[in-house]
Amino acid sequence: MRIAITGTTGRVGRALADHFSAAGHEVIELPRSVCDLAEPGCAAVLEDLDFEVLLNPAGLTSLEQCEDQPGLAQQVNATAPGELAKICRKRGKKLLHFSTDYVFDGVAPGLRREEDPPSPLSVYGRTKEQGERAVVAEGGTVMRVSWVFGPEKPAFPDQILAKALRGEELSAIADKFSLPAYTPDIAAWTEGLLKADMPGGIFHGCNSGPVTSWHGIALEITEFLHKRTGQPQAEVRKLSLAEMPAFRAVRPRHTAMATDKLETVLGKAPRDWREAVRQHLEACLLSR
Repeated sequence: MRIAITGTTGRVGRALADHFSAAGHEVIELPRSVCDLAEPGCAAVLEDLDFEVLLNPAGLTSLEQCEDQPGLAQQVNATAPGELAKICRKRGKKLLHFSTDYVFDGVAPGLRREEDPPSPLSVYGRTKEQGERAVVAEGGTVMRVSWVFGPEKPAFPDQILAKALRGEELSAIADKFSLPAYTPDIAAWTEGLLKADMPGGIFHGCNSGPVTSWHGIALEITEFLHKRTGQPQAEVRKLSLAEMPAFRAVRPRHTAMATDKLETVLGKAPRDWREAVRQHLEACLLSR
């Protein structure tokens, strides 16, 4: 299968490209230098491209940058995905667009389902929600992911691991809750949707397990290190969102997502996030 992938210098895009290349598919990489969603008319690159499926993980993900440059956020996260979807529909190609749990306001605890109405709190969330609607209107598929981590680029687990190994003081936000998504698993879920002929609509893609906070993930990491290396388990100081002056954009507090719809397609539930984190940490330690 010929699979075109945007944003291949990013975390999810790189994971997708590596996964499908290893699986024997022909991958057409569309990094920003080839398809820059910030440029009006960027979707024209698809007009004469020989592909069967387009995967679009590219986006403007910095909440603060989206607040500071709402016009850019609108173009990258909303307008461009809609244009990509129009060309895919016109050419009879499949499209999977990646979105975020930040389309929800996160006011109440509990698992968010695909049919729950979005109510984003930030420019980032609003533009991603608009991009979702544009893609679905053209018959495309959307996968919402959350708290993404993986081997492609350092993320929160890598930062905590590095600090713990250096013996530095650890702290993490304890009043924001979701479920992580491991990039190799995201790629596998994507393959499952492809095998199901990419059913339209919105799917939630995140690992299973208990809803957690960043503080909870940090505790899992320090416990892993204690068992793995024998070093005393480090304490992790609890932080609140209110203590983070760099977070100028509003963050939703409760955005854990239910994955029943994805499970129906895959025939099984995504694995527990704690297993995925441990696998990632083992790989990190081996590469040091």
